[in-house]
Amino acid sequence: MKRMAKMCLFIILLYSVQIYGSQDIFVSEKGNDQNKGSKSAPFATFGRAVEELNKFAGKEPVIVWFESGTYYLEETIVLGPELSGTAENPVVFSGEPGAEVIIKGSRLLKGLQWQPYKNGIYVTSLPSGMAFDQLFVNGQRQVRSRFPDFDYENPLRDGKGYLQVADGTDRRYDKWITLKSEDFENKNWKNPSTGIVHAFQSHNWGNMQYRIKHVEKSENKIVLGEGGWQLQRAFGIGGKGKNASWFFIENIFEELTVPGEWFFDTEKELLYYYPEEGIDLSNAVLEVPVLEDLIQIKGNSKKPVKHITITGLDFSQSNTTFMEDYEPLDRGDWAIHRGGAIFLEGAENCIVTDCNFEYLGGNGIFMSNYNRNNTVRGCRFYHIGESAVCLVGSPEAVRFYQTWDDKEINGKDWNEMRKGMDLEPGPKSPDYPKNCTVENNIMHDFGDYGKQVAGVYISMSHKISVSHNTIYDCPRAGICINDGTWGGHIIEHNDIWETVRETGEHGPFNSWGRERQWLGAGGSADTDFIKEYVKLDAIDPVIVRNNRIANYRKSISAGNWTIDLDDGSSFYEIYNNLNLGSTIKLRDGMFRKVFNNISVSAVPLGWHVWPRASEDEVYKNIFVISGSVPGKEAPTDIFIRPIRLPENTKWSNHYDHNLYWNVNFPNTSQILKEKNFAQWKAEGYDQNSKIVKPMFVDPEHGDYTVAENSPALQLGFKNFPMDKFGHQMTKAVPFGGEFEKEITVKLIADNRIEKSGSIRYTTDGSEPTKASPLYTQPLKFNRSIHLKFCSFDEQGHAVGFVNSTDYKKVDKLIHPSWLGTLLSGNYKGPKTAVVDNTERSIEIYGATMINIADDPDLIDASGGYNSGCFIKSLGADSDKIWKKSGLMSGWVIQGVNGENVSNINDLKRLFEKYRGKTVKLTAVRNYNERTFRLSLTD
Repeated sequence: MKRMAKMCLFIILLYSVQIYGSQDIFVSEKGNDQNKGSKSAPFATFGRAVEELNKFAGKEPVIVWFESGTYYLEETIVLGPELSGTAENPVVFSGEPGAEVIIKGSRLLKGLQWQPYKNGIYVTSLPSGMAFDQLFVNGQRQVRSRFPDFDYENPLRDGKGYLQVADGTDRRYDKWITLKSEDFENKNWKNPSTGIVHAFQSHNWGNMQYRIKHVEKSENKIVLGEGGWQLQRAFGIGGKGKNASWFFIENIFEELTVPGEWFFDTEKELLYYYPEEGIDLSNAVLEVPVLEDLIQIKGNSKKPVKHITITGLDFSQSNTTFMEDYEPLDRGDWAIHRGGAIFLEGAENCIVTDCNFEYLGGNGIFMSNYNRNNTVRGCRFYHIGESAVCLVGSPEAVRFYQTWDDKEINGKDWNEMRKGMDLEPGPKSPDYPKNCTVENNIMHDFGDYGKQVAGVYISMSHKISVSHNTIYDCPRAGICINDGTWGGHIIEHNDIWETVRETGEHGPFNSWGRERQWLGAGGSADTDFIKEYVKLDAIDPVIVRNNRIANYRKSISAGNWTIDLDDGSSFYEIYNNLNLGSTIKLRDGMFRKVFNNISVSAVPLGWHVWPRASEDEVYKNIFVISGSVPGKEAPTDIFIRPIRLPENTKWSNHYDHNLYWNVNFPNTSQILKEKNFAQWKAEGYDQNSKIVKPMFVDPEHGDYTVAENSPALQLGFKNFPMDKFGHQMTKAVPFGGEFEKEITVKLIADNRIEKSGSIRYTTDGSEPTKASPLYTQPLKFNRSIHLKFCSFDEQGHAVGFVNSTDYKKVDKLIHPSWLGTLLSGNYKGPKTAVVDNTERSIEIYGATMINIADDPDLIDASGGYNSGCFIKSLGADSDKIWKKSGLMSGWVIQGVNGENVSNINDLKRLFEKYRGKTVKLTAVRNYNERTFRLSLTD
């Protein structure tokens, strides 16, 4: 998609001018900062326009108009309280009608004297004092010299551009990694300290970066320097076998080996570049980022910046931030850098609308600490280094603030920290975002550098609205709520797919709630959860409704639920959501209502570790099982997979009127592995529920409403709209994909277009204009095409972005297993079991053991531990050994007498080795590690 001129706001502004009059300030590439800033004598720079703005801000409406052009910022534009507008006299920064205005945080390299170096590489000297970590050539970001080479066909973690380490410390902050000899034996780096390691955490929750300190070549060891702060938790980079971290290393001179790569020798101030075919260096445009934040709107709660609007501008080419300061946040797993192309702190009633954010090194928009009633609307975020939009309050606003780094890195005792804890409800200061809106945006292909990222990230905020956003193609979350402070968010009408592509144990929508009520995710209301504390922090419910969330990909480590309420997430209402390819997970939390949702997936519902008397409710939903889980070779045969839920008590007192249907086994009555429908009902659940076909209207074309005679309606289910998901700008239905003989594509106009507007499109790769073919009826294609389309108003001005997508004709269309099964009515998928010689479950001295690595759901429900033996249950005769030791079910054994236990075979071998002796077992449970003494003499 390419941003084109925005007309809707311009018309509104003209209307404002007619009523109030305004002061216009003009900026042009052809201007001069000595000019008056008028239309005929414009300024040349953004900064000079801000100086002029100071004369009028707040006294009358002011519009700073930018003519078409590229504007390089020499320093960050800071808009302080003195530049505030008012409701009657707003301040607006806007592109002129029809203008394409690009604001860059980079420097244009001029007068370069390129000389051949060798092997197709050229070299030029640069002015002294330069430092940069990105190079753009003719507008395209180039690859910094890299090992292994960048994989242009598949740049993701599973492509050829990543390798796995042989070993490493695997604990933050990491000290070293070793590489496989076959990968490293021919490397001879003269100055490896220039290099930066980019590596996924061994648990695949994100990635980290470290500077290389030095290399011990004889051991294939890379000794690491500073870094590792880019996420929380103790787990680092390293590991062995299938759990070994994936990595690449950049900025090593000897790795400048393929076209498109570059290296900057900072000591000699020489830039080396290996141009791709067709690049003429004598005429090429070379740019290097020099700024991190491009615009800062910065005040505070006592003196905020007010009523500033930024509209119709492109923002590009900012510095990367992964080696800058990162901050661990409130017991969520993430750490963040407080920065963005547009950074707001102490801002009220500010708007960013119809802007394009592209090829940035860090975050797109960041609202930090005090923010009220701000809006991000109608923007596009593409190839962002980190997250698209972040809203993060101050730790000082939280009455009891803890992080994982407190415990796992700094060695603090969480329980000791709780002594004297403030038990007042709500925030203790106003320094957090509240009543802010993120709506009608497009976010895709972000997370170029950081992998623990989101389209919208919320932490320590209250009443944030996230609606009608389209979010896809990213390494981790579409939307993530880091903590339970302070709720009241509305997440609605979003369209989210192809997320969690490079990480695991996460969901397209993900949340945590490890606040004052949360003592350790054990599932016991007595020892792990304090019910009366829940609403001290979650003071208002979070509403997740009317979203379409699709998950088609195989999990990399575990999880990948469509709606993933993780540790402590409480006080949620989840309804009218369409979940495709996966389903809902509720981990330990309270006061959650799940109703009137549709789930079609091979993944059973994930109910994990609920506290007793959780007051969770599950009712009037449609739960369809279809196909097989990716990576498993058998059709799913159950609807619910509970893990570590309360025993001898009901999970929920309102679990009823649900419709179940298993397309794989239409005659099944099995609800859980151990219980059929009759047994399930006998325990008090689903008294009025049914196992019956839901009668979807047209799932092949995305319509999952149920027919008028559907039994779901009789159970109380209510249909909800299937055409309101995602952004409301120009879109195509379906949005790309494969087809066999012919495909029909419907184009929908930007919702700001009046009846007299139009949609124009092209299929030859050119940009649509008002002279392009007019869309009048659904398009039919019988060949592969690249479709571009855009809305135009009655004056012929483009509105919104040029949208584009690909349609590929194939000989045989193959659906994901869940969809193929649903459409055919019969199971479609693999049927042969995977051969695995490792014992999966066995009884040892009366205890039933499971290899936790073989069960992604169990990993997810047990704190992320991906190795060891999980104690599923203790038999009647286990008193002799296990209960005497103090070990109970739910623990994961990871060591015997200091020797590692990865699986049951390891445990059996070590028990045989120490038969007749007393051993020390190392076990973990709920983020805690303990040592137990176990007698093997009985």
